[in-house]
Amino acid sequence: WQTVIAERPEPLKDVTLVGGKLMASYLKDVTTQLWVFGTDGKPENQIALPAPGSVSGLQGRPGDAETYFSFTSLKHPPTLYRYEVAPRRTTVFRAPEIPRYDPEDYESRQVFLTSRDGTRVPLFLVHKKGLKTNGRNPTILYGYGGFNVTLNPTFSATRIAWLEQGGVWAQAGLRGGGEYGRAWHAAGMRLNKQNTFDDAIAAAEYLIAQRITSPERLALQGGSNGGLLVGAVINQRPDLFKVALPAVGVMDMLR
Repeated sequence: WQTVIAERPEPLKDVTLVGGKLMASYLKDVTTQLWVFGTDGKPENQIALPAPGSVSGLQGRPGDAETYFSFTSLKHPPTLYRYEVAPRRTTVFRAPEIPRYDPEDYESRQVFLTSRDGTRVPLFLVHKKGLKTNGRNPTILYGYGGFNVTLNPTFSATRIAWLEQGGVWAQAGLRGGGEYGRAWHAAGMRLNKQNTFDDAIAAAEYLIAQRITSPERLALQGGSNGGLLVGAVINQRPDLFKVALPAVGVMDMLR
């Protein structure tokens, strides 16, 4: 075996050979980065993306002159892009038509908070522009934190309905997931599972401390393993939340 592309700190999610180049997709702070390498493994260029978000696709044949990929973010609906290898040119191939929706009416950003043991935890926020930090914004905090699953920043039409009404969506990358590779996964599984709960509690405390919301206007949501998360956290810190949404929660781990 011969190493062609050396390992990086960021998890490598996908790689394919198109147009005589290696197209590699990395995950850096839960957002996609696209890099083009020569077949000798030397980096040649990074493919610019519209905003911090998620990419899928980027497939093709070794002799193709172009490849296609889908880009989405918390406020950008999935859009198909064409990337031409030789001129290094990216253009929109097909964009969805969503009546009465303009991504520029909303603001999305990523922040980092400190968990109980000092670990840096990523948190995505999306809401209407002009949000007032008065502690009165209805907010949903969503988490999973398990099975090496990454909560990527992606678009949701139902979420937009929530944002239109003035709600805030907060999405946390908790330990146990795949946001930072194997070590991040292992740090939130089995006897380390409390770290997942601590990360979610720290995210709730951050939202309250920043006056984005208050315990009277904060909901915690998760499904399956995320339902387990909700069940544990609302028992440990019921003072932080007004609403709990534990969908199909795995509540009885002994059985």
